[in-house]
Order: sequence, then structure tokens, then C-alpha cells
Amino acid sequence: MKNRLTFANIINILLENKKKTYQQHQLVRSLFSAYLNDELPSGEIYAEDNTMYSRWCTGARPIPMEILHIYEENGFEDMEEDFQCKIIPNLINESQARSQMEELINDSRNTIGNKTADEMLALTNNAAFFTAAVRYAILSDHEHSGLFSPDLSDTIQNSRLPSITEEFVGRKNELKECGKLLQERSTLFISGVAGIGKSEFAKYYAYKNRKKYTNIIYLYYAGDLKKSIAGMEFDDDTSEMTEEMLFDRHYKILKKLHNDSLIILDNFNVLPKDDSFFKEFAQNVFQLLITTRCRPTQYPIMELKELDTDTELPELFFRLCPSAKEDTLATKQIIQTVHSHTLTVVLSALSLSASGMEAEELLYELQTCGLNISSGEAVELYKDGDYTDGLMAEHLKKLLQLGKLSDPCLDVLCNLSLLSSSGVLKNAFKNWLKLPSLNDVNYLAKYGFIHDDKENRKVSLHPLIREIVALETLPSVSNCHTLLDSLHCICLVHGLEVKRPQNVIDSLISIIENILADIPEDYLLFLQDIFPYLEKYLVMDYLPKLVERIEYVMKLDDNNAQNESELQQDKRFRCDKALLLDYKAELFLIKNNYKNALKKRLKAVSVLEPYHTEDADQRTANLLSNLYNNLSNTYLLMKKPKEAAKMLHTALTIRQEYAHLGLAESHDMLQQLMNLTNMLILSKNAEMAKQVLSAYESLVLEHEGTQTLDNGICQMMYGAIALSDGNAKEAELHLLSAENIISEVMGTNNDYAKTVYLYLNNLYSRWQKPEQALAYKNKYLECSFQRQ
Repeated sequence: MKNRLTFANIINILLENKKKTYQQHQLVRSLFSAYLNDELPSGEIYAEDNTMYSRWCTGARPIPMEILHIYEENGFEDMEEDFQCKIIPNLINESQARSQMEELINDSRNTIGNKTADEMLALTNNAAFFTAAVRYAILSDHEHSGLFSPDLSDTIQNSRLPSITEEFVGRKNELKECGKLLQERSTLFISGVAGIGKSEFAKYYAYKNRKKYTNIIYLYYAGDLKKSIAGMEFDDDTSEMTEEMLFDRHYKILKKLHNDSLIILDNFNVLPKDDSFFKEFAQNVFQLLITTRCRPTQYPIMELKELDTDTELPELFFRLCPSAKEDTLATKQIIQTVHSHTLTVVLSALSLSASGMEAEELLYELQTCGLNISSGEAVELYKDGDYTDGLMAEHLKKLLQLGKLSDPCLDVLCNLSLLSSSGVLKNAFKNWLKLPSLNDVNYLAKYGFIHDDKENRKVSLHPLIREIVALETLPSVSNCHTLLDSLHCICLVHGLEVKRPQNVIDSLISIIENILADIPEDYLLFLQDIFPYLEKYLVMDYLPKLVERIEYVMKLDDNNAQNESELQQDKRFRCDKALLLDYKAELFLIKNNYKNALKKRLKAVSVLEPYHTEDADQRTANLLSNLYNNLSNTYLLMKKPKEAAKMLHTALTIRQEYAHLGLAESHDMLQQLMNLTNMLILSKNAEMAKQVLSAYESLVLEHEGTQTLDNGICQMMYGAIALSDGNAKEAELHLLSAENIISEVMGTNNDYAKTVYLYLNNLYSRWQKPEQALAYKNKYLECSFQRQ
């Protein structure tokens, strides 16, 4: 039998039997007056404190042990006195409260034991009895503290509950039923047609019951549950982590959550069997609330129907457009015309409010939007997954047209329809579009076309609106060039982000999946530069699809080549083909298939070598140098150092040969010099390694400065060479400089800092300085632990 003698059950009996004027926070503060100040007036109680008290009362969190320790010191005499003087006088029915607690004790005999139960029931003084029950309940809760979730509010940086709509109405019975079903079974599906309000319902349920939960986590499903979990941002994530590593770390923490935590999985519009990880995910003990347009049979499901046409929908309409109260008949006719579809009703009300139209005008427009709207005709909200068919889509298109949106507003909608339905950071979106302000975005949010999630600082389009906007505006390379140019620049920078830039990664992939390639040449360059960016942040699973897209666009570009001489066309074609072969080689390397990778890279070089001439342009020369460098790396992986050195020498020679084109000052040159330095160190040619490193250092100091990651790496390599030569003082000087620069630029939780700590530990151990050696050993171990 389950132990019912918990603090949550005890305190709820007291709350049930207290006077109405005796508030919850007063009861809690009186109960623990030795720790909490129970003399504060209600107006001075912080909202955070009230939330904490509510979690104690619902059992979402245990009473802190420090409170228990204070009372243990005096044998709970203070608590008994507070019961006698403060709490019992504020109970309406003292004897009923005792009787209910006795029932809890008797129901729990199988778990607490007859001896403990009899000892408590033998206490005739009610203050002493209540105190004994509270003391046992608190101790029992802590014995089972593993049933409480860790608080992740400071750990998870995103995935917070999105902002709820202030105009939410109705659904009272559904909200109660939802809570009941989640208690009975920890997984619940909320189903319904598109735009009926499933997401808003799930968010409102979570918000209304937020005090019950230690954690509320929101995940937007974009086709792969593991990716959704990997895409969460935790405070100790780093840019070097693969998607698999991120998933493992995140899921390991999520598995520690219990039924005092709620996860909302929004937009899960597939059957559970269609996501291979869902079954395992649903077997956890946290509560899982899922919105879907499907109807799974093996899980509890609650279907949302239309809001009441006579009461709830008019109330919702009037909240969004108060002026509509002047013509209630036209308002009800509008609701009937759009067949009580929640999203369309909301947009109708917002459009009416923002446009200044009369209700009769809007009604006329909706009734003449191009389809036969005979009375009683069923609205086909979706068919075979195509949400643009049917009357509802026509109504939404009409509302979009009635907005008489300016070109800048249409441009905002067009670009936003390219990005993920899960949303994009609002400030990033403003910067990418180079908007002077967010006025147009806020205006569209006022109309209801854009969802402004203030909690997560994101903007997005409802999936239904997103598809209709895309069909109306046809987002393409030409009309979304500002967005593409901004993201292209980000890809070219190869920034030094400490954390994985998930917002950019999601946006790039969404654009690739949705844009019209009306200017193949520009789009091809964009795609080509996305590959190294995604590779850098270890988005390995999308790279094969990206390569397929590059190959397809190359064919489009070849068919559309204009205003170019045959020589120019051939040169561009060879550069594109060589780069494609290099990317295909990289896909083989990911699978450790070095033999085929080598074949692809040798072929890539042979494609471009005919243009290794005096009049080669910058792109051709730079690419050829990089191809030889990549060929060198492939030989290294195959443990062929001589061939690797030869290819790297060729790569550097090409850069020197075309120095007048600026190739000697590029970051690619730095990478090639560092590769050569490593090779020379491995071959024990320290003097030549220092000469190459000196050239590296000169480039860095001239073009980047001293406090940069590249200079930090340079100092670390100088230190490594000095250490291998047995020059302790010089090694210490360079390694301490490297530690200072890298920690300032990148922090301490990265592989660069970890390598420096290892070198310094080695140095001080050999130099007979045990204290410093131990200090850097501990730093190394701490860094390793943080990155697990």
C-alpha cells in the first residue's frame, strides 16, 4: 500500500480546514516560524516565496533539510507551540483535521509500521499530534527524495514555456480532464485539426499548473525527436560537441526527471511508430503532453473540438476586437462563415481590430473569397496532409490580403516563412534582414500573423499560416537575398562560438529545404559555403543531403549560364566540380573510408590543375591550394607522412606563387602552416618547425592581434617545441602566455585549454615543481570532467 503520510497530504488537510482569512503563505510561515519570518505583512511576500511555498504544499519540492535541522535541535517544541498558539486557533474544524490525519496514518500502516502509527495516534494533545505527523512526513519525503526532479531552471538555456495568449477562453472541462489523465498516465496526446488551438491549450495548461511542476520544458518537434533533444541548450554545452554527444548529455539529465516535471512535445504530427525514439522517451516517469493532428491508439488521447459558437468564440472575438460588440450579429455571422475554426476566428478579430473595417465589410469579404460557400457545407480543413486546400485556407488568404500589408511587412512574412516553425531569435532575425526597427514585426504580431514568444525571445509563423504565406509570396533567392547574404557572411566567418549556434543551423537547414532557387549561381555559392560551417559544428547527418542539393543546383546553374565566355564557364564549372568532389571525399572520411576519399581528392586536383597557370584567378588558386592541403590530411590519416608532406609543400608553394592575389594572408594559409608545424615536430625537426611557426606568428600579429585564439595556439606550439627541446624556462613562458590568451578568448572549458594544462603539468613534473604540477593536473581533470 502506498504511503499517504506525506507533507503534501498533511498540509492540504490543514489548508482544507483553515479559515478563509488565513492564507496559505501565513499557514506555512507559522508552521516554520523558526526559519521563516511569519510577521511580515502580505504585501511584503515575494512572488518567488509564494511559488516555493506552493511547491512544498503540492509535493513538487520537499521541505529543505536546513529547516528540519533547526527544529531537530529543540525537539520540535517551537513547532508544537506554533500549532497551539497560531495554527489551531485558525482552524474551523480542529477535530475533523485530526480525524483526516488519523485516516492517513492508518492507511499507511503497511509502509510506516504499526509501532510508528500507534505512537502518533496515542498523542492526545492535538498540537503534539499534528507536530509528530508533520515531522514524520518531512523525514519520509526526504527518504524518497529521489522521486523529486532536479531543478533545471539555471541549466537549460532555452526550451522554456513559450508566452501564452492573454485572451485564452474556455476549455475549463478539458483543462480538468487533462490534469486527471496526466495523473493516471504520464503520457497524453492532445489531438485536433490544424489551427484548433492545441498548442495554446497545452501552453495554457502548463502555465495554469506551473506551481505544481519543478520543471516545464517545451520541445518543438521538427521531424526527429533525438534532434529536438540535442537542439536544447544546456549551460555546459560547447561548440566541439557532436549532435550525438549533445543528445546523450541532454537525455541523461532528462531521464532524472520525475512526475513533478512536465515536457510539452508540440507539433508531433506523426504516429509514435514513425519516430524510432518515441517509445523509449515515453517510458520515462516525467509527464509528457503531446500535441498532434494524428490519432494514436496505444496512448491516452484527448481531442479538442471547436469552441462553443454561441458563448466562447464570441467572447474570444470581443477580447481581441472590443469594437465588434457594437455589431454582435455580424460578429456571429463571421464566426459561422469561418465555421468556428479557432485560428481563423482569431485572425478575423485581429484583422478587424487593426484594419478599421466594419464587421459587415469583413463578413462580405469572407463570404465572397472565391469558393462556393453553401449553407451547411462542411469545411475540409485538410486532405492528405495538404493544409492549403479547402475553405479555411481561402479565408486565411483573404485575411492576409485584407491586411493591405506594406511591402516591408510582406518581405518580413516572406523571409520568416523560410525559417523553422519552431521560431527564430527575434533580434537575430532583425539583424539578418537589416531592419531599422522591429516595428513591422510588431505590427504583424498585432495582426496575429506572427507569433511573438517573449519568453524565449523568438518569432515564428503558425505552420498553417507559414505554408499559405509561402504560397502567396514565393520566397526565393532573389526576393530573400538580404537574409541569405547575412547568413552567408556568418558561414564565411567561421566564428569562434563557444556554444553550438543552433539558431543559425536550424535556419540554414530550413532555408535549404524551402527556398526557390531562381538564381542558381548565387544559391550554389551559398550552399558551397554552408558545408564547412555545418561540418565545423558537427552537423554530420545533414551533409550527404547538402551534397545532393549542391550537385542538383550545379546542373541548374550549368543550364542557366549566360553572359560568360566558354573559358569562364569552363573555369567556374571545374571549380564547382572540384569542390563537389572534395565534399564527397569528406563524406567518405566521416565513415573512415580513406581509400575512396583519396580517390575523390586526387580526381578533384586533376580537375583543377589545367588552370594552374600564371593568369589563374584568386578562387582557382585558393581552391587548388586547399585541395592539396586536404589531400595532405588524407595521406596523414592513411599514415603516409612522406606523401602528406609533399602535398602540403605543394599547397604552400601555390600560396606563395599567388601571393599577389592575397593568398598568403588568408586563414587557410594559417591552417596549412600549422599542419606543417605539426608534421615537423612529429619528425623531430624542431628548428624548421620554429621557422614555420615564426611565419605563422607574423601573419597572426599583423592581421589579427595578440589576444586571439590563433595567437594562443601559436604560443602553445612554441611551448611544446621548447618542452621537447628541454628548455623549461622558454616552455613555461610560452605555455603560461597561451593559457592566459586562450582562457580570455575561449574560457577554460575547451580542448585548447585542456591541452595547455597537460603540457604545463608535464613541464612542472619534469622540472621538479610538484605543487604547480598538481595544480595543473587538477585543472586538466576538472576540464575533462566538465566536458563529459
